[in-house]
Amino acid sequence: MGSNPPTTGRQNQVQALLARGAMFLAKGKPANALRALDDAVALDPANAETFCRRGDALAGLGELAAAIASYDHALALDPRCAGAHDRKGVALAASGALEPALQSIERALLIAPDNLDTLHNRANLLRQLGRLGEALEAFDDVIARMPDRASAHDLRARTLAALGHHHEALRGFENALAIEPNNIETLCNRGTALSLLDRQEEAIEMFEKGLAIDPGQVELLTNLGASLFRLERFDEAERCFRRALDREPDRVATLQRYATLLTQRRRFDEAGRCYQRILTIELDNVPALRGLARALEELGQHQSALICYDHLLSVDPGNAAAHQQRGFLLVGRAEHAEALRAFDRAKALDPWMEQSAVRLHAAMHLSQWEDFDGQLAAIRRAAAVGSQGALSFPVLALADDPALQLQCSRILANSHPRVPAVPLAGRYPRRDRIRIGYFSADFHHHATMQLLMETLEAHDRDRFELTAFWFGDGRGDAWRARIEKAFDAFVDVRLKEDAAVAQVARERGIDIAIDLKGYTQNCRFGIFAERAAPVQAGYLGYPGTSGSPVIDYLIADEVVVDPETRDALSERIAYLPGSYQANGSLKPVSRRITRLEAGLPEQGFVFCCFNQNYKITPEVFARWMAILRGVETSLLWLWVSHAGARENLARSAAQAGVDPARIVFASTEPSERHLDRLQLADLFLDTLPCNAHTTASDALRVGLPILTCAGRSFAARVAASLLMAMDAPELIVRDLAEYEERAVALARDPARLAEIRTRLLVNRGPSQLFDPVAMARKLEAAYVAMYERHHAGEAPADFRVSA
Repeated sequence: MGSNPPTTGRQNQVQALLARGAMFLAKGKPANALRALDDAVALDPANAETFCRRGDALAGLGELAAAIASYDHALALDPRCAGAHDRKGVALAASGALEPALQSIERALLIAPDNLDTLHNRANLLRQLGRLGEALEAFDDVIARMPDRASAHDLRARTLAALGHHHEALRGFENALAIEPNNIETLCNRGTALSLLDRQEEAIEMFEKGLAIDPGQVELLTNLGASLFRLERFDEAERCFRRALDREPDRVATLQRYATLLTQRRRFDEAGRCYQRILTIELDNVPALRGLARALEELGQHQSALICYDHLLSVDPGNAAAHQQRGFLLVGRAEHAEALRAFDRAKALDPWMEQSAVRLHAAMHLSQWEDFDGQLAAIRRAAAVGSQGALSFPVLALADDPALQLQCSRILANSHPRVPAVPLAGRYPRRDRIRIGYFSADFHHHATMQLLMETLEAHDRDRFELTAFWFGDGRGDAWRARIEKAFDAFVDVRLKEDAAVAQVARERGIDIAIDLKGYTQNCRFGIFAERAAPVQAGYLGYPGTSGSPVIDYLIADEVVVDPETRDALSERIAYLPGSYQANGSLKPVSRRITRLEAGLPEQGFVFCCFNQNYKITPEVFARWMAILRGVETSLLWLWVSHAGARENLARSAAQAGVDPARIVFASTEPSERHLDRLQLADLFLDTLPCNAHTTASDALRVGLPILTCAGRSFAARVAASLLMAMDAPELIVRDLAEYEERAVALARDPARLAEIRTRLLVNRGPSQLFDPVAMARKLEAAYVAMYERHHAGEAPADFRVSA
């Protein structure tokens, strides 16, 4: 009786095990396949196909190094095993070794040039290597040979997307879906293409279709959240990101998008934790470092924010945006010299990153005036092309040019997506008490509150209901407690996004929203762009125009608004009688400090200026030096806190032929002691184009004459407004030549100066400048006029409050 030879039986066993392994691989069970294939290897260790299939099983288990070793073993047995070359290339690509992978794939094609799987793999490798043009040609070849291969259409479309050809990519994804309509990856890719084309509603439809097939697919959830975020459907977006993170808590792409949403919603504490989580996974993740720096800055943790920027720039030293943001942070910390270096580095890396206005503003804090005219010209160029490098606040102190100031303000205003403002749905009902909302970051010891505090306290609470909306930095002091008592409600909106703050104001039925910030530090213009109230007005905090239709009124007076430049203010004007500026009431001021204690010589005429030194332009300083040369026994008493600025001013004095010893620098003192020492000065010399504001009130409070040059813009006419209210028009001049002449004349005429000083002291009471109750009544009359006009259905218009 005959029988099969033993070798034939072993071969049959090997073939059976190979078939079993192939079956398990097809079912997605690589561990089962590996056991069958190991048994096959044990029976026939010289079989190249067995090692090749074993490599497939190991690759399916993610054991790429072992898979590559198995393919190498197969190739050692049979160097012409095209499948081993091909699949080794796939494994190498999966391990990140793209160039060796391509070499392996191309060896496979030398053996089997028409193998469509290998051609497909080569095309995909070219795409991964960034050789996109070659990849497109390769995919075209595959699709021409095999038009029904969905993955080829999908990967070709991804190649087009990488080239920025999103419309063509979209057609490619549609071709793939026509073949495999329920392929989740392609549905996701098509949705992404639609999103990049800003067709968000269609993108959402694609992502939701994919999620109907697999509700927990993390990439779909993340991309759906991103599209919802772009449509400002923030609550829905957040739910998507949370669901995705429940599945994959450490998925960096999802964490990044979730952190961006939290930042948008001003939930900076949560955003910071999210960015920190990313950084535990990827220590040098640049977007996360930048996001964390922003969150820390908003939370007032400026030193930690700087450390973040320093780490970011150690990883990516050429990141121009990070250098620029670091510069802004340093300006806020009054580290102006370092800020200048940061801005210059940003511009050197990317000329479009030029921040001409804020850079010159930082230089002015240091009294560095090199190429002042050239830098100002750069700001004008930036404004002309609508660049946000032309920030409006710095320009107030750089150029007495109302048209330029309007242009700069419009750039900021128009950068908000809600301009023109969101409309209110209907008119609020009339009430016995008009609801006024004051919006500010500065409800603490701050110059604005020094002026306004007592006026707030003097409001008629039977006719007006006052609500404070606070978005400051958490600073608490004795002033805060007093300020809170001045309001019927004090609402902390620091961590609410602009739209949410506006919604809170609407829910409270605020009739008139008063912006006390304008475009100063920590402003929140977006709240007003979201239309917090039917009537919105700017007052006190920003001496200029918003440049926006969302601010209906600017509260001012007949002096600060130059009739010749009225059109450079975008708002309607509510003209108050006398001066527009609120002030605290008069209180006794001691005369304890001597000249010697204040660091002044006992003899000689004392000119002074206690304005911040960024307001001192080269032109104004040149006039001051001419005044000192014209009054031989005089000196100039300045408050300059920065040591570098003091050195620069002293150097400039010497260059102007004035002994630097004739400039005396005052220290910072508490308010009461400062008012005391002010009486030691003989004449306050104002700055142009940005006048003294609170400092002018301080001077007039103690009877110190202040000489001002009334310019054309609001900020250049504030001191004139105060002086007119005090009946001292002779202290207002038309130009800097007259300013120089008048200063010298007054210094040489002590009798005339004494008469002016006496008159100022006498006029303080009758002028109502220091009468917060009278100011409260004037403001209330303005509010009533705005309110009545609104309820009569009339558009905002200029009006005057009667005296």
